Amino acid sequence: MYEIVEHYNFVATHEIPGLRPTHPCHGVHMHQWSVEVVLLSAALLPTDGPAETAALEPLRRYVTSELEARHLNDVLIGDPTPVRLAGHLVSWCRCHLPGFVAETLHSVSVSAGRATRGRCIVSRGQGGLR
Repeated sequence: MYEIVEHYNFVATHEIPGLRPTHPCHGVHMHQWSVEVVLLSAALLPTDGPAETAALEPLRRYVTSELEARHLNDVLIGDPTPVRLAGHLVSWCRCHLPGFVAETLHSVSVSAGRATRGRCIVSRGQGGLR
């Protein structure tokens, strides 16, 4: 079994309504966000690029063009928390990545700094997320 891992970083603002004023994430603020994408495959992925991660190029472009320097409340439905962003990226991958890559997608993790991380793990049994 092969585990293929790719990391992306971007800077974006967000706001989570309803947080108490003393919470460090109260109001509009900026984070250095980190994304980790994990593919699991019994065989190496077919690729036209120099590495297995070349098949993730569309996701890399999406992160840099649609998330970098954006206000994430304008991108996501619901509060833009790390775990919701991870779920959003899994859904995006399923719709936009080549089939052989989407089939090997295991998880997407998103962190907003060192203290907060959310992970969306792909479930194979029923075609949904777990």
